[in-house]
Amino acid sequence: MVDEVTPPPPPPASPSPIRPVPRTAPAAIWSLVLAVLSFTCGWLLTAIPAVICGHIARSKIRKSGGALRGKRIATAGLILGYLALVLGVMGIPLLVSMIQSDRERLHRLSNERKEIASGDGKIKVMVPGTWTKLPELNKQATLQVGYKRKDMYLIVITEAKADVADLTLEKHHQLTRDRMLQKMKNASATEPVPLTIDGHPAMQDELTGTEKGTNVVFLHTTVDDGDHFQQILSWTLKSRWQQQNELLREITKTFHSEILVGRPSADQREESRPKLLVTP
Repeated sequence: MVDEVTPPPPPPASPSPIRPVPRTAPAAIWSLVLAVLSFTCGWLLTAIPAVICGHIARSKIRKSGGALRGKRIATAGLILGYLALVLGVMGIPLLVSMIQSDRERLHRLSNERKEIASGDGKIKVMVPGTWTKLPELNKQATLQVGYKRKDMYLIVITEAKADVADLTLEKHHQLTRDRMLQKMKNASATEPVPLTIDGHPAMQDELTGTEKGTNVVFLHTTVDDGDHFQQILSWTLKSRWQQQNELLREITKTFHSEILVGRPSADQREESRPKLLVTP
């Protein structure tokens, strides 16, 4: 009797290799994010990178052999990126037209001249079309005008001669000049010069200094119109004085006054100082 031979057990099957889970290509995510931003705040600055990232992502996914995924995300980024590019290119002429139109409007207004009068119509100046009334400059002023965008301002403070007896034009001008210089740091002034404004004798000088941390230059003018002293203060930033002082002088020379009553008394002069109004 032949002994039965038990066959050996089959060798264990080798385990199948574990394939890593594909990860999303970072370039695909960036493509979609940048494409979305191009419709909100980035426009062409993000649309172009979105298209580039989309193409890079699709190329890497194709060559990864399944290790990368995100083809649909990259495709969505490409579609939105190209759409933003098309809309951006189409919108450039419109944007240029809008900018040009705004510049032409500002240029036209700056060359135009219009009259601005006080509430009672008795104090007037001629200013560029870009200037407006600014009632927040000084509560005691008869007239307040300016152009905030360029930091140019002008106010007129009227004082009846009956309230300042025995003051000549020169003394009144010196009094207001000294008061302003005392209120500023590092203050200096030019010598007053006589001139004629609105057919009346006047005095004018330049006051430079620092007020509330801002370097400014005032064109300080006093006009004797017969019954009143008209103090005209126009000012701008010191850094803009060279470019804008001629315009401030031109506006000051257009000053015109009529008979005035009921203006601030001498006791109110201390409050009759301009407030600096400087745009950022």
